[in-house]
Amino acid sequence: MAKRKSRKVKLATLVVMGEGPHEKAFLNHMKHLYEADRTTEQKVTIDSADGGSPYDIINSVVRKHRHTDFDRRFVLLDSDVNIEPRDCELARKNRIVLIESKPVCLEGMLLDILGERVPRTNQACKDALHSLLSGKPTIASSYADIFTKDLLDNTEKEQIIILREVISNEIQ
Repeated sequence: MAKRKSRKVKLATLVVMGEGPHEKAFLNHMKHLYEADRTTEQKVTIDSADGGSPYDIINSVVRKHRHTDFDRRFVLLDSDVNIEPRDCELARKNRIVLIESKPVCLEGMLLDILGERVPRTNQACKDALHSLLSGKPTIASSYADIFTKDLLDNTEKEQIIILREVISNEIQ
């Protein structure tokens, strides 16, 4: 009997990095909701930078994961600080897709999804959203009561659609 060659199946890997601990918690919430929807094997790593400028955050992905060969890299950034051409160049050079939370920041985007009034400043958005959560904004389960799978499945918010497709491996 001829010996069968074993085929190696490459595990798709991706990293989604948020700007800080609140983004990391929300992204982990989304990962929990959508990891069961994956049709192929995929390892999703959720991470966060320590804030800073868009350049600092993009550079954090490069530094933290320089020895890890992710198939895809995504960064979720607040839109309250302009992304400069050098930021885009660093992202392009390192195969990083930038996703901007609009309006203002993650919390503003999430308030918008809920149909709530979105304040103009980052801090006011945080204050408004955090009062609606069931716990600390740095804990993924705090988002579960409000940001259900049904709500996220039915939103027309482009950034959430992209994140949903990335995490569930529906996007190439």
